[in-house]
Order: sequence, then structure tokens, then C-alpha cells
Amino acid sequence: MPKTALVTGGSHNIGQGIAIVLAEKGYDVAITYRSRPEGAEDTRRAVEALGRRCIVTKAELSEADAPQRVVDEAYEGLGGLDLVVCNAANPGGRGSLLTATTEYIDGLYASNFRNYILTAGAGARYMVRDGVKGGIIFITSSRAQRAYSEDFLYGGFKAGIERACQSMALDLSAYGIRVNCVAPGCVWSGHGIPENAFLREGVPLHRSGTAREVGEAVAYLASDEAGYVTGISLRMDGGLILPGMREGSEPSALWYNPEWRKQVYEEAMEQLRVHEQEREASK
Repeated sequence: MPKTALVTGGSHNIGQGIAIVLAEKGYDVAITYRSRPEGAEDTRRAVEALGRRCIVTKAELSEADAPQRVVDEAYEGLGGLDLVVCNAANPGGRGSLLTATTEYIDGLYASNFRNYILTAGAGARYMVRDGVKGGIIFITSSRAQRAYSEDFLYGGFKAGIERACQSMALDLSAYGIRVNCVAPGCVWSGHGIPENAFLREGVPLHRSGTAREVGEAVAYLASDEAGYVTGISLRMDGGLILPGMREGSEPSALWYNPEWRKQVYEEAMEQLRVHEQEREASK
């Protein structure tokens, strides 16, 4: 019997790379996509060309009921689940505490934290019931481990997943289920998209990572060869976050951006002005 895996966000870049590598390793695969049906079809064709099955489900995983539905469809379509890879997320762009709104916070929470937890939990329940000593792997980010300006929420939620992974690894160890994270840094998708030279040159290994490399890391953590590995975060970023800032360096454009700071200030003052007007009107 082939092993089975669900990979969320499998229509492009990292998720697509993971799905294809797992198929090469002998997995039948279920993937989700949100807005790239052509990419999902490319993944399906690539998986099936390897002689493996591929189930494709359209889903907006930030919706509260979507993770359970996706896991149900993967489980029923594949006849079981050995591995759940939570990859689909929404970086959400830049954000400042000064301008954060309820909608912005809730949106990133639903996409980058709740989605992962609900998907993992739904898959784990099937594994526990079926006695499957399977695996759960979260795709996080090097941003979970190094602070960047304008990244307090996305980076914070990714860090939260890495911390949650450790407790989940303890909780599920009783059932032989291993829980780990893979934390990519700068990964280039290819597919006609120019590689970002600025980011590439900021990486000590002087290149971007590839989706295939992330897929190989996931396949290793899911394999019997990693059977004694649980509760870790495997950072793969070419050394991106190692250097830090040298003493006496000029402020880095990665964290100091006067134009962005001015824009945030103006937006924050406008929010405060509207808030005070509404408070005054309500008196």
C-alpha cells in the first residue's frame, strides 16, 4: 500500500515542490488550492506522471469549516492519511502595530495559525483512530526565528506555530505521531518569475532555495530515517539570518524605511482622528 499525504497550498512554489517530491517517494497525494486552478492541474499532472494518485480540492482555508472538509476529502479519496503538510498561508504584506485593525489581525490569524491547527488536528484524529504512526509537518519561515520590521503579526504567528509544534509533538508522541516544522528562507519558485537578485545576494550561500529542496526536507522528516525526530524546526535559508548587524553599520533598508514609516505615521494619525471623532459624536 502506498503512503498518503495531504499538502495544503499545493498549486505553486513550495507546496507544489513538496507534492511532487512526495509522489517521487511513493506517496499518493491530495492537494488544495485557493486561486490557482492551472497550477493545481500542473501539480496533478506531475504527480500522476509518476504513477501516483492526486486529489485536488479548492478551498479557502481561512474559513473556519474548510480545514475539516479538506482533510475529510483527502482521507476519503486516498483511503487514509499518513502525513499532513500544512503549507497554505497568507503573508499579508507589511504591517505596523500603529495601524493594525481587527480585520487585519483576524485575517492573518485565520490564514497563518488557526488554519494550521485545525488542519493538523483533523488529520491527527484520523491517524489516532486508525492507529497510524504518521506525521504532521508545518511549513513556517525563517521569519519565525528572526525579527524584521513590519512583520510583527505574520512572523509572530509563524513563531507561534513553531512553539505549538513542540507541545503537539509531546501530546501526539503517545500515538507514535511525529510533529515537525520546516522553516524556509528565500525560496525562488521559477516558472518564469525573475529571481530576486537583492534577496539572493543577501544570502550567505549566494542563491535562493528551491521548492524541490523544501520538498526533500519534508520527505526526510516524514521518512523512517527521521523516525527519532520530533518537535523540531528545520531552518533552511542558506544562512540568511545568521549574520546579524555589524557594529557601526548603517541602518539596513530591511528594517529602516523612512518612506514607509512616514506612511504608517500618517495612517495611524488618521485612524486616531476618526476614532476621536466617533467617540465625541457618541457622547
